[in-house]
Amino acid sequence: MFKKPFKVKTNTAIRGSERRKIRETISKTFPEIPKETLTSLIPNKEEMSVMKILTYSERNVTCYCLKKNPIFFEVEGCILPTVYTLWQHPNLILSFRTFPNVLNNLQGGADLMFPGIIPPATGFGDFHKDQIAAVTLLGNGAAVAVGITTCSKRDIETGGPQGKKLTIYHCVKDHLWAAGDKSTIPIIEENSVQISSLTDQSDFATTLENLEDDNVEEKDEPNETEILSPETINEGDKTEAACEEEDEPRLSPQEEMDQLLNNCFCQAVINSKKAELPMLVTKFASQYLHPACPEGQRIDVKKSSYKKMSKFLSEMVSRGIIEMKEFQKGVESITKINQENETLREFKQSDFAKLAKEMKELHLQEKKDEETKNKQGVEIRELFSVSGKTIPFFKEIGISKGCVLASPDIRKLLMEYVKKKELIDPNNKKFVRLDPLLTDVLFKKGEHQEKLTWDKLMSHMVENMNPCCEIAIPGEKPIIRKGKMECIEVTTEKRMGNKKVTLVKNLDQYGIDLKDFAQELQQMAASSTALHEIPVGKNDRFAVQVQGVQTKHVKTLLDRRNIPKKYIKGLDNIDGKKKR
Repeated sequence: MFKKPFKVKTNTAIRGSERRKIRETISKTFPEIPKETLTSLIPNKEEMSVMKILTYSERNVTCYCLKKNPIFFEVEGCILPTVYTLWQHPNLILSFRTFPNVLNNLQGGADLMFPGIIPPATGFGDFHKDQIAAVTLLGNGAAVAVGITTCSKRDIETGGPQGKKLTIYHCVKDHLWAAGDKSTIPIIEENSVQISSLTDQSDFATTLENLEDDNVEEKDEPNETEILSPETINEGDKTEAACEEEDEPRLSPQEEMDQLLNNCFCQAVINSKKAELPMLVTKFASQYLHPACPEGQRIDVKKSSYKKMSKFLSEMVSRGIIEMKEFQKGVESITKINQENETLREFKQSDFAKLAKEMKELHLQEKKDEETKNKQGVEIRELFSVSGKTIPFFKEIGISKGCVLASPDIRKLLMEYVKKKELIDPNNKKFVRLDPLLTDVLFKKGEHQEKLTWDKLMSHMVENMNPCCEIAIPGEKPIIRKGKMECIEVTTEKRMGNKKVTLVKNLDQYGIDLKDFAQELQQMAASSTALHEIPVGKNDRFAVQVQGVQTKHVKTLLDRRNIPKKYIKGLDNIDGKKKR
């Protein structure tokens, strides 16, 4: 819902009486919340505000903020907590656990499918359809998404573990999260009751293969490896691997960090196969080591047994995985990577490596799909809605106020009306004689003409209607917007000194994700980018800002998305040669 930027229609402070009403609404939705918790959620004296926002898909949402952090949002009569609230009160609502790598899919707009859920060891508790629920990641009790269930426990028992489980409304790193202080996901200890009954690490791969954005296909025969259902566990039909896993003691936090660090390092080494050597250790860490860490987890060397990165790297040198050299005092570089090392060969067969490979293929496919979507381009159709001025004419032919029509439809209706009323000039069929109804609709009071050409008749009618447009973004439902379509504006401005920046405005009007566009522009221009806030009336809009004059790169990116040239301003003379 908040994957794309939204418009803030109003943002006002909340009075004491309004706070009581909000508490009552929350109390009705979550009757089990203690009074003390309710008071801490909606305090009496701390700064609070309410935002009325309009999402990109034209849905009205009311958002309640505490100290500028969104804490609850209300949509279509349903009030849901944000991740900020759930980090403070983890047990506020029902939660389902999933794998860390699934978070990328949720952030991309996917809903939570059943194969992506890790069943609790004690089985699912009672829950019903349309119940508010959170999503947490394996190994961390902090919520990363909030949504509404699409089925009940009984549905699972009768229909089986398949299909969509949770419709996602809000997720970490979406624009609602970005409206707050943008806190990172905290580490919260999992509830012992929710410990997974997953029997084998190979289920990670099986789950991700079955995870789809829209649906899950039923298969006639079950896979060889399956996630154990709660019913299977309760009946005692456990595999030998499951029993061994239950008997095996859990790793200490330090051992878990050691394991994560080793796995990420081996994956980083594999990913850096084509990297130029020698390479600074700091560059290796930022470009390969940390990106290899699964979403929702974080490498912290101080929490490992190594305590320092230098000690860990020395261990990797002793294993023969890498070679290092100090070219400058205190600055070490990796000079050689042994891709045939025994440790790396064994790692390539591990579940961590297999999952990383699958996620890489998934990202490549998503990128390919995005490129295909961009090639199709945005389709924009100019439309006109029936206005108060033109309603007498359209009412005559059975069309109500606000109805949206395209130019060919309006022309056809005019022709039918003229023929029905026999208004074609018998002496010159290029002209139409105006009856009192057409005169009132097409002209202001006191103005009058006896006849008009067909083209003039059409242009006068359209001028008196309200302009609007239909935007068809590939893969999404067409959206109709009031008013004329705003052009994408590309401008260059001077900043302090002689520095220049390039601004690209109104991208979001064409379904272009601002963050994705900024990232592509940053890589192409090798310059820093940012989202620049621009006040527009009562609302704020954002433009992509990049350092330097980067109009050629902007043109390239817009051409890739097939934006019609008539909707772009500021790139008219980009290909023209400068005069000497």
